[in-house]
Amino acid sequence: MKKKIIHPDAVILLVTLASLIGIQCNNSGNKENEQTTKTTDVKKDSLAFGDLNWVSNGLVGKVYWLAVNTNALPNFDTMSSVNTLYATTLNIPTRNWETGFPGLADRFEWFAIEYKGYFKVKNAGHYTFRLVSDDGSKLYIDKKLVIDNDGGHATISRTGEIDLDNNEHSITVQYFQGPRYEIALQLFASYNKEAEELFPGKYITLTTPGTNPHTMWMIIVAVIIILLLTYYFYHKQKK
Repeated sequence: MKKKIIHPDAVILLVTLASLIGIQCNNSGNKENEQTTKTTDVKKDSLAFGDLNWVSNGLVGKVYWLAVNTNALPNFDTMSSVNTLYATTLNIPTRNWETGFPGLADRFEWFAIEYKGYFKVKNAGHYTFRLVSDDGSKLYIDKKLVIDNDGGHATISRTGEIDLDNNEHSITVQYFQGPRYEIALQLFASYNKEAEELFPGKYITLTTPGTNPHTMWMIIVAVIIILLLTYYFYHKQKK
């Protein structure tokens, strides 16, 4: 009887797949343990800037370190982020910050976050936004600057107005924290002359950009498996 020999390329692919799955499982386990430890070790309100866990209805925030004595928002396009946070709202009233928060390794000062997301309004019309921050911040909608609250300063509130239709809109909130200890970041929105609400509020539906990282990994693994099976059956039919 002729011995069946597995093709060398198939062996390489199988080993690669096993390695990738092993690395991902190990990383996932480490992240889960890290998240559990952090959630246990910090106060509940330390999640105010966002959590490490992906959400579908929020903002994705890229975190950056700043040089000491930074006094204005940086050019984020020229920087590399050190972590990613996910937030369903921005609601950090002025406070003393003592515990840090997940994603910043207990960083108290000299950092910046750029939040991005997409949203739709339930009613087309005139909207007013209010951005509160200590230190600087800016609000962009559809890449248009709506509120400029930049600079190193104590808590300041600024407003901006814009007309919005029923199409999808992009939103970017840029924020930086200078020297400790006072910290603040809040975003409010109101439709026409109604009372303002914490963004997004009842008139706005928010969507997180991108895809769940875990979902993306599952797709990659599925594609690799399909390629392996296709390769296997193709060579089997040729024999």
